[in-house]
Formats: sequence, C-alpha cells, structure tokens
Amino acid sequence: MLLHRLILGAVIGLLILGNPAYAASLGDVHFPISCSPKVQPTFDSGVALLHSFEFREAENAFLEVERDDPKCVIAAWGIALSTTERAGAGAPQKDLAKGWAELQPWLSVNAGTERERMYVDAVRAMYQDYDTVPKAERWNAYLAIMRQLRAKYPEDINASLFYGLGLTWTAGPGEEGARQRRAALAIFIPIFQKYPSNPGAAHYIIHAADTAELASEALPSARKYAAIAPDSPHALHMPSHIFNRLGLWQDSIATNEASARVAAEWMKEGRAGSFDEFHALNNIEYAALQLGQDRRASDVVERIKALGIKGEDPWLPVDARIYYDLETHNWKDAAQIVPPPSAPFEESFDAYWIEAIGAARSGEPTKARAALNKYRDSETAWNKNHGWGDILGVGLAEAEAWTLFSEGQKEEAVLRLTGMESFERDHPMYYADILPRPTGEMLGDMLLQMSRPKEALAAYQAALKLAPKRLDSLLGAQRAAKLDGQEAIAKQYGSEILAENAVFAERP
Repeated sequence: MLLHRLILGAVIGLLILGNPAYAASLGDVHFPISCSPKVQPTFDSGVALLHSFEFREAENAFLEVERDDPKCVIAAWGIALSTTERAGAGAPQKDLAKGWAELQPWLSVNAGTERERMYVDAVRAMYQDYDTVPKAERWNAYLAIMRQLRAKYPEDINASLFYGLGLTWTAGPGEEGARQRRAALAIFIPIFQKYPSNPGAAHYIIHAADTAELASEALPSARKYAAIAPDSPHALHMPSHIFNRLGLWQDSIATNEASARVAAEWMKEGRAGSFDEFHALNNIEYAALQLGQDRRASDVVERIKALGIKGEDPWLPVDARIYYDLETHNWKDAAQIVPPPSAPFEESFDAYWIEAIGAARSGEPTKARAALNKYRDSETAWNKNHGWGDILGVGLAEAEAWTLFSEGQKEEAVLRLTGMESFERDHPMYYADILPRPTGEMLGDMLLQMSRPKEALAAYQAALKLAPKRLDSLLGAQRAAKLDGQEAIAKQYGSEILAENAVFAERP
C-alpha cells in the first residue's frame, strides 16, 4: 500500500541540506517515488514548489533529480507540469513545444511503477498533438487518466490534488462551472482538514473558491496558507484572493506586503521574483484604494515605478497609474495615458481602454471614440492568440457605454451596461488583477449622473454582491440612498465604510 508520509506537528518545511535553493519552508509534502533514495528529498521539494506555483524553481528541482538519477522517469512528469505552469493544456504553443521536446525521450522508458507511468501518461495526453488537437480535448484526456489514477491509488493525495486542480482550471462560467468548482472543493477540503500543513490543499481551495459565490468557503485555508509556505511569494500572496473577494482589505495588504518582501529577497538571490513583487504591490495598491488611503496607494505606485526603472516590464508603472486614476476618478489624467513606446499594438488595450473611459467621463467624446476604436482593434488582435474574450468583452462594453454616454446616447449607454451585468455575474472576475470594474458600479455612476438615484442604488447593490466593500460602490450607494431620501440605508453604507477603518475619500 502506498503511504502518504506527513509528520504533523513538526517544523513546517522541507529543509534540503546542502542546497540553499531548496532550503525553504514550503509545507509538508511527500510524493513517494521508486527512484534513488538520494533524490527523494529534492523531488518532494519540487512537488512542494509545484503546489505553490513556483514553477521555475520546481523545474530546476526536477532537472536536478534527472541529473542525479538519469533513470528517474517520474522527474519528466514534474518538468512537464512546470513548463505548462497553470495553463496546462492551454499553455502557449512555445511552452508546449518546449515541454513536449523534453518529455518525448522519456515516453519509451519504463517507469519504476505503474503509478508513476500513469502520471507520465497523463501529461503525455495533455501535450500530445498540441498543434492539431484542441486544448479542451487534451484537458479531457489528461483528466481521464488522473481520474483513473486517483481511483486506483486513493491514498495518494497528490493524485487527488492535481486532479482537482485540473477540474478547477477547466471550470467554465455559470452554474455548470460552479458545480465543477464545488466538485473540486469536495476533494480539497477533506484533504486540508486531514493534512492542514499540505500547501496544495490550502492553495487549491483558494483557486477553486475564487468567485463571489464561493469565496467564504475558502477563508479558513486563506488564513492558513501563508503560514504553511512562508518562503513562497505566491503562497504569501494567494490569501489576498479571498480577502479581496470578501473586502478584508487590511488582511490583503498585510499578506501582500509579506509576499513583496520575500519576492524581493528572491531577486537578491538571483531567483525569479519580479512578477511576484509587482503582483503583490498591485494588490496592495488596490486594497489601499478601497480603504480610501490614496496617499498610501500613491506611494505604492512610486514603488512600482522603481521596478520599471530597474528594467522590468515597461507596463508596470502604466498599469499602476491606470489603477490609481480609475479608483480615484482622475479622468483628466486617465485620458492622457498612453502605452509604453515599445509596446506592440495588440498588447496596448489597457491604455486605450482607460483613455476611452477617461476622455468620455471628461466630456471629450471625439477623443473617447478614437480611443474606443483602438481598444476594439487591439482587443481583437490580442484575442486571436490569447483568448481573453470574457474579460476584454466586459472592458469593451464599459468603454463603449461611456463613449455613447459622452456622445449624448445615454439610454443606449445604460442598456449596454445593463446587458453586461448578467454576463458578468456568470463570469467571475478578480478585480485586483484586471482592468474592468463591476459593471453595476459603472452603471450606478451613470444613473446618478442622469438623476435616477433609485435605479443607481440597485445597481450599486448588485455590484456589491460581486465585490463586497468596494469603496466606489459603497460611496455611490450612500450617495444614491441620500438622494432617494433613504437616510437609514445611506447611514448603513457609511457604517460599512468605517467598519474596515476606511475613510470617506473624495471620489468626484
């Protein structure tokens, strides 16, 4: 019988002596293999890194296993999963080509056990014929083998974790997607309860429940995950997905500050941490703006600019400025934002989106229309290769609506946003990472400008169901309730703002 070795109550972490790259607190992980006993600790470390999405570090660990035991076939499985990162069968063609080239030589080599061969066969199905077979078909083939593996080796919790993660990544929108996410949670939660120091269980619960409807179910794991793997920048960031979903802004800032600090330490050691640092800072900026702490958010923007000066992604300071202008309603400045000089047209939709909305809300309809046209063309070009149709479609509706509004077509603008509201309810979005904001919030702003406070209040309330405690929605709901003569409701929203120690920041 395969035994999952977990030493509960021991120091959390895998301390791989003699190799500082893997001497880290990553959680309790064991993945038994038939390879040389000397590579087992490094292999376990690679799986722990996989569970916390530290993919480059995980790949390095599995490559080390291959070097130390050239017959260890299962190491090829780890490299294959590391290469596709979280995209799996939907990874970019260049990554699939790289991973397939590395995996192929191992496919004809006998694995040490049937269980190990099934793992390798699963990733083979994910990759094989990637240039001709649709990703959905390859995902299904991968999940079918992982389902068989899980059924044959029910004591192998890693099989259950990776199978459940596949269910999470392939969950679509609406009720069908919610059912699939719940199926994944039904796998993860019992594992988390039995093995509370396993990073995969805690981490994957957060991803499976990362919707407005399910977020509260992940709060216990969100509270725990950062302590399980405190040496992983991603692990320190991930709890904020749930904190942001629930409007726990102070908690979000605290965990992202820790993530940014560890990511910076990684970079000093020559490890890949720049994305994690920016990602954490981006979330700190967002949370600070929800607390009305505009000065603090401005300071974070300066920190992000400093990353840009170091030669990181030129979009970093641009996106930080977009977020700041969007939340503070600095529409005049928003209308002046342009893409970085080196940015390809298909990557420049961010700047065109905020320019269109900024110009429209500043009363510049001609400029708004021109920016909208560029956004639409840039979005179309991007989607040919990347498929962000849901997110960019919401962004397009918002930019179109505000452009129509600025052109005097106000009823058409309201209809455009109203139509997108129901779509957005079925397509969960994580607002700290993307540029569209809750459509209901923008609809509420629009209806207030049309002196329709009762309808505006309903729109803000709908937005708050998707994104609780967003400051714009709370301020808008308070204002709408006052204008509609509903003083008790206005007072209620004012209390919600103060409850998280937020301030009544000016949002013109």
